[in-house]
Amino acid sequence: MRPDVVAGASIILLSSFVFYLTTTFRNVPEALAQNVPPTFFPRLVVGILCLFSLALIFKKADRKTPLNTPIPSTTYITAIIFVITVTLIPILGMLSTVALTIITLTVYWGERHLIRVTMLAVGLPLFLYLVFVLGLSMRFPQGALF
Repeated sequence: MRPDVVAGASIILLSSFVFYLTTTFRNVPEALAQNVPPTFFPRLVVGILCLFSLALIFKKADRKTPLNTPIPSTTYITAIIFVITVTLIPILGMLSTVALTIITLTVYWGERHLIRVTMLAVGLPLFLYLVFVLGLSMRFPQGALF
């Protein structure tokens, strides 16, 4: 069996379990509700994961890539950057942390055009703010410093 099929099926099984967990969420009191139920975004992410997993399962096998290629070190460093990102949210706040993470990742991945990095680091947090805070009336975590 292809590793892609095993990975895709495993992700779908895990996503199914996570979807089940969303059925156990408590109802949010009306005074704390933010126009979107707490189950919406986890289910949205799980649904997208399942779609990508199906694409992984049904894609044609690439015969040129060896099956036992090692995982590049950049993958591990990127994962470490995301772990640091999660720990920085309570300190810097969501939008500041997103901007800092974008700068860190794009420079680490090799982008050297300062204008592009700046546009992305300003544009994505601004887009998130417009959609979630202004559009959906949700609140992002505030940091201790900002």
